[in-house]
Amino acid sequence: MKFLASFIILITLQSFSQSKDQPQQYFDTKIEEINKLAKEGKVMQAIIEGEDLKAFAYENFKDSNHNLKTILFKLNFYYRYTKDTQNELKTNIELNKVRQDDLEFERKSFEESLVNLIAFYNDTDNPREIIQTFTKINQSLFAHAEEALSERYNDEKERFINENILPYFNLFHSFAYKYNYKYGVFNTLLVNNTLLTKGALLNTSKDILGKLRSINNANINQKINAYINEKEFIALQLSLPESQRVEDFELRRDRLGGLESELVTIYQFHFKDERKRPINWRRTALLEDEISIEFTHFRRYDGEWTDNTIYVAQLFKKNWRYPKIIPLFEEKEIKTILSQNSSANLYKARGSKGRLVNASSYAKEIYNLILSPLEEELKGVSKIYFSPDGILHQVAFAALTNEKNERLIELYDLEQVSNSKVITLKRNNPESEDALFVGGINYDFDVEGKTKLFSNQPSLSEVLMSQDNLNDQQLIKSWEYLEGSATEINNINDLFSSNFKTSDQLVGDDATETVFKSLNGKSPNVLHIATHGFFFDNNKDNGANTVEFKKAKNPLLRSGLLLAHANYAWQFGSNPYERNDGILTALEISNLDLSNTKLVVLSACETGLGDIKGNEGVYGLQRAFKMAGVQMIIMSLWEVPDIETAEFMTSFYELWLNNNTVREAFIETQRKMLKSYPNNPEKWAAFVLIE
Repeated sequence: MKFLASFIILITLQSFSQSKDQPQQYFDTKIEEINKLAKEGKVMQAIIEGEDLKAFAYENFKDSNHNLKTILFKLNFYYRYTKDTQNELKTNIELNKVRQDDLEFERKSFEESLVNLIAFYNDTDNPREIIQTFTKINQSLFAHAEEALSERYNDEKERFINENILPYFNLFHSFAYKYNYKYGVFNTLLVNNTLLTKGALLNTSKDILGKLRSINNANINQKINAYINEKEFIALQLSLPESQRVEDFELRRDRLGGLESELVTIYQFHFKDERKRPINWRRTALLEDEISIEFTHFRRYDGEWTDNTIYVAQLFKKNWRYPKIIPLFEEKEIKTILSQNSSANLYKARGSKGRLVNASSYAKEIYNLILSPLEEELKGVSKIYFSPDGILHQVAFAALTNEKNERLIELYDLEQVSNSKVITLKRNNPESEDALFVGGINYDFDVEGKTKLFSNQPSLSEVLMSQDNLNDQQLIKSWEYLEGSATEINNINDLFSSNFKTSDQLVGDDATETVFKSLNGKSPNVLHIATHGFFFDNNKDNGANTVEFKKAKNPLLRSGLLLAHANYAWQFGSNPYERNDGILTALEISNLDLSNTKLVVLSACETGLGDIKGNEGVYGLQRAFKMAGVQMIIMSLWEVPDIETAEFMTSFYELWLNNNTVREAFIETQRKMLKSYPNNPEKWAAFVLIE
């Protein structure tokens, strides 16, 4: 157990506990003096003393940043109070650097401990001894992960999970895989780990900000507003070509990091002792004839780290003592199938016809990979809750077909969830009392009579030159008006009116990005958007000069929706005549507060696509709307046909407004469309409902 002791020591170093040595006593005394000066109104003197104490902290506390952050927070407040913008910015940049140093120290601690754990694993032949040690390590990992996920912002959460936690979980899965998952108690540990990490990043910074606002402190609220404004500014700058960004962009981004660090520290002080309900698969509220399937994947360790990514199904039912874990396939197997019609070639309009793609084209092959190994456990089951992972987010499960040519939607009620934790006894069903329908959008922009708001507009030749580096299939030159979308929202709006529901429409030139963003904090209960959607793969050949959202590292910048007047910016890189260019990226959506909206319907192509990262699924519009606070989303996995999409949507709303739940209405619509188009799943199977 020597390793266990060293592990606990290493990963608790991040708490930075302070001993009461002489430098610490001096620091504490000076902090009290500075506080007293500030309370007496001698703020400038407090700043002078604070700068001296900051230098003292840099010199005397090299093993911990705790004291340095303490004085930086105070100086930051004093500079803001005295309206010294330059020094406020400086301290925010310092805070961000300190925060990054802390995170890097933390990463190295976890990395060193993992090396020791792998050595223990390689040298130990007794599986039960391995399980005992892994279980104790996992308890510590779990506690650290829960704390990080509740107290950090999105980027830091992602870094913590991917760099610090998943390598351990991959090792644990590799051990269990080696023994064919025969240890039930250890299976419980693995499933709970999946429930912890899946969807973890969807608990966004809005959770922290909401709780901080509940304190109702004017100074804290001022900091929150400064953070929100800076975040919106950075998101806007990221959507512009680098040549058009402000000169101090990197400094402003550092300032944002400093503001985040400050707010997190305040949050930890006020809410540190909140009790958290432990995660456990047994709390999933299943009925006797229901089953939950958590798909997950891991990188296999077999004496050394391999390039093999293994997918498994984690299953559990109401009265099972332990969950069951069944190996399925290696990722390269399903990639071979899907690559025959890769989503990378689907950058086309919502259009007038659909195509046989992905799961609809290869329904039996994918069924054999995913469902055939599970058939024995599905006997007697009427409803399947399933949570995809990794590349399985690209699969339309409803269209999968067994050897009897029966589609999965014919055999079971299928309900896709972000993770099984959402399956509770009292599940919310969105109300249909207040709706906004967006469609019939005019994507063209008339420059005549407009005045430029911004300079540094790239020339037409520069843009065309950059576009020449792109495959024609990968770049739409302009977006066409969708006649079917106008008919669609008119029909649905009439349905709502006839059922005495409140609804409104946003059409033509009025459906602008500016108007959409004005929904921030006051969005309707139902938001239906019928438009073009886009997603660009992380393709290094997208051209060095293409506009940012087409070549960005951040996948939330490479997916989005097209709103009014978007064609100008799409063709020329940006629109200098309007503050918002009509290209609503997933990143911009994620920064909005749409928590009033319980259901978003994206009646557009490719809205379900995005980069596949870790256990977090698809980084695209799905993630963006979840981060914005939306409860349920209907979206598509591939290009959808215009006419049949309108038919699908009208049927869904008719069923929903006829006293069905959203889930019931969606399943029945799929079955209704299946009967109408039994051999054409491309007309209905693309749409998925995600909670």
